[in-house]
Amino acid sequence: MNAFVAYSIPIKGLKIGIHQYTFTIDSAFFSHFEDAPITEGDIRFGLQLDKRPDMLILDFDLEGSIKAECDRCTATIDMPLQDSRELIVKYGEAEGDDEDEVVFIHREASEFNVAKYLYEFSVLALPITNTYDCQNDPNPPCNFEILKYLNNEAGEQNPDSVWDALKDLGNKN
Repeated sequence: MNAFVAYSIPIKGLKIGIHQYTFTIDSAFFSHFEDAPITEGDIRFGLQLDKRPDMLILDFDLEGSIKAECDRCTATIDMPLQDSRELIVKYGEAEGDDEDEVVFIHREASEFNVAKYLYEFSVLALPITNTYDCQNDPNPPCNFEILKYLNNEAGEQNPDSVWDALKDLGNKN
């Protein structure tokens, strides 16, 4: 059985107009993708499908969190994610000849599976750095030993550091 059958939208027989769907993806979903940058998470998608005679317009709103390692202190954090994306699905004979935000499907297609787009939009919502404003958390997940070390290094310059010894090498004649 196809693991992504739950993410198929029946489009044949669907009336012209606006239709609402919701999807939730989690660790089991991400386990089906090889080398996925997300392994654990809980992301909810709201999908508004606007069916028109010549195309489908899909508006995705995602919100949730993933497990990630903080780039600042290396602690495991719940990284919040939030994003909106649009996908246009046109009917045509060029099935599989997709562009960035335009997908072509055969006019006789009975369903449209959105699983790969849920995955792609989740990955595209990832921030460049895995940090967030954890100071406002009542119990921050921070690794305080690492943060103490980083703050100490930034605040104090050790006069006997290796770098000072290296600087002196260039000044000798």
